[in-house]
This record gives sequence, structure tokens and C-alpha cells, in this order.
Amino acid sequence: MVDDWDFLHVRKPDYDINEMINFLELIPEFHHKIVLHSHYELIKKFDLAGINLNRKALANICFEDELTSSCDIRELSVDKGRLSVLGSRPDLISYSAHSFSEVLNLPLDTDYVFLSPIFDSFSKENYQSAFEDHDILKSFLKDVDDKIIALGGINEDRVKLCKNLGFDGYAVLGDIWNRYFTFVETIQ
Repeated sequence: MVDDWDFLHVRKPDYDINEMINFLELIPEFHHKIVLHSHYELIKKFDLAGINLNRKALANICFEDELTSSCDIRELSVDKGRLSVLGSRPDLISYSAHSFSEVLNLPLDTDYVFLSPIFDSFSKENYQSAFEDHDILKSFLKDVDDKIIALGGINEDRVKLCKNLGFDGYAVLGDIWNRYFTFVETIQ
């Protein structure tokens, strides 16, 4: 099933670096498709596909116009719109956005941008669509230069709608968990 996917985004916000290393060591056959949402320094160690940024990560980037010595020790830096992780450019850079303005004001080049939540989320309770007016969404997607990926509430029934709206792709999370994984808790 994973062989059909372009990328596998790994977002484990509560994992420390050792937990992330242990997790990645469990799935070596997928390293070439993995995009990390944290612990970016591991992309080289495991030869991963790339990294995903969000607003929080942007706050930790050192931009070329900052003339401070702290830039030398920061994990992420941007020079002329190109991001580097500890001095090397990742093969792939994506970004998670939640508004049109966030997409339009990105201070760095990306390969694609997630825009969410497009529909009400399957995995996050009370996480409702921020883009209910599909005419405005379609117009935005037509006019923006960035490659935009739909995220949030995506299932098989909504893939065609995403294409008709003008998205460049879609990402699935909650629907996959709900259909393919069962969590069992035992009572002791």
C-alpha cells in the first residue's frame, strides 16, 4: 500500500531525537519516501526524502539578512530563498499552511505546500474546514504559483473534488487510520 504513495510524512511532535531514530530504524524500506516534520538533522543520517516546515519551524530559521553569530549554530538557515539544514539543502521541502496569506507570504522556496483543513477532519475532533467557500478556494488555487496539496478530511470520495478545485495533490491521514488500523486496549 505505501508503495503507491509519493511520500510518507512523519509527524511525531512528542518524540525526542532518540525516539525518532528508533522509529526510523523500524522502517528502513521507506526511508526514501519519508519527509520529517521535526529532528531535521536526521535526513542525512537516514537518507530521507526531505523535511516539512510550519510556522513554529520558521521562527527558528536564520535568514541571510541576520548578521549574527547565532546563525552558525542554528539547524535551519535560508539564503536567497533556499533552505539549508546544517549547511545542506534537503532534496524536498514542504510547508504546512492554514490560510491563503500564509501560503502567499512564505519566505522560502518549497516543493509543495499543504493547505488545511480543507474539509472537517477525521482525526482531530472539532477541527473544522477553514475553506468552506469552494469558489474562493478554486480561485485562489488557480492564481497561486505554489504547488498546493489538500489536507484535512480527505477520503476517496473527496479526491475528485480536490482535483476539480485545482489542487495539485492530496494527503490522507485520518481516513487511512480509520479504515486500516484498529487499536486494541486490554483491561488488566
